[in-house]
Amino acid sequence: MRLAVKLFGALLACALLLAPYYYVVRAERRTPEAEPQRILLAYLRAAYAHDFKKAYEFLSTQDRHQKNEKTYIAEKGPFHGFSLDVARRLADLIEAKPLNITTEGTLRRIKLGMRLPDANSLSDLLHNWEEDKLNALPKRKQLKILGEIDRLQRDRRLKMIEGEEEFLVVQEGSSWRVFLDWAAGMQISYNATVPKNSELEALPLAKETTVRASELFTVAYRVKNRSDQAVTTRIVHRVEPPDLRQHIDIVECALLLPVKMPAGQEAEFSTTYMVRSDLPDGVKNMSITYDFQVEQKADIANSPAAEATPAPPPAK
Repeated sequence: MRLAVKLFGALLACALLLAPYYYVVRAERRTPEAEPQRILLAYLRAAYAHDFKKAYEFLSTQDRHQKNEKTYIAEKGPFHGFSLDVARRLADLIEAKPLNITTEGTLRRIKLGMRLPDANSLSDLLHNWEEDKLNALPKRKQLKILGEIDRLQRDRRLKMIEGEEEFLVVQEGSSWRVFLDWAAGMQISYNATVPKNSELEALPLAKETTVRASELFTVAYRVKNRSDQAVTTRIVHRVEPPDLRQHIDIVECALLLPVKMPAGQEAEFSTTYMVRSDLPDGVKNMSITYDFQVEQKADIANSPAAEATPAPPPAK
């Protein structure tokens, strides 16, 4: 599994626009006035690092009522092991300063100027961000990589992305939380179809979710070949209403190419999408269907197919 797409996706999810400045919000500032910015920065660092269990803790009660922790983590795809260690090290280098703050009742709108590490620029150092390879490295090599990142930072040679973005935080009693307003988002339902008379079985691990524009989310399906022969399959993505297809991008998909599933095998496959920012106003519902296609023997002979390997856990 490549992490580069997902880690860069975390930057896309922030929708950063290029800007000529950067500043620092210091996490140790615990004054009441600085608390909303401190919570926001902590959330952004956790989200950038794909430490989504931690990021979920900073979300508003209203958002958490819309989406539970398990679903949120599954849709985002957390990092584990050394991959998480590296991402956290980079996330600690994120710098931000509030450029504009407005208060609307219990809501506070904060526009941040930000500077954050360009994770993709480290692909050569980090084995193209392949998680299995990173996590399997000996401890000595892992420490060497972390040391190299520190050295790049000290020498001011670590590439950074600069930009600005606006966020909402909400006051809940004496605490502040990040407000994503999922309740105002679009509800997406998941379905699967398989060819008639086939022994292929496919079900989404979750039936629906709610997302906002420019937000990444991952859909996982459990697929089983119930026959006594190998089956080669791939999928076609069906989006309803059809005119919304142009407003959703496929970031990563495990079944765009044919996959060979041995007899009796069960595996999980996932696709990461992003709803584009040009989604028309007022759109509240969309459905995504995995339409499974089973290749015939003649097709298989002329079409190379990868052996199916169990996908990472649904969170991937």
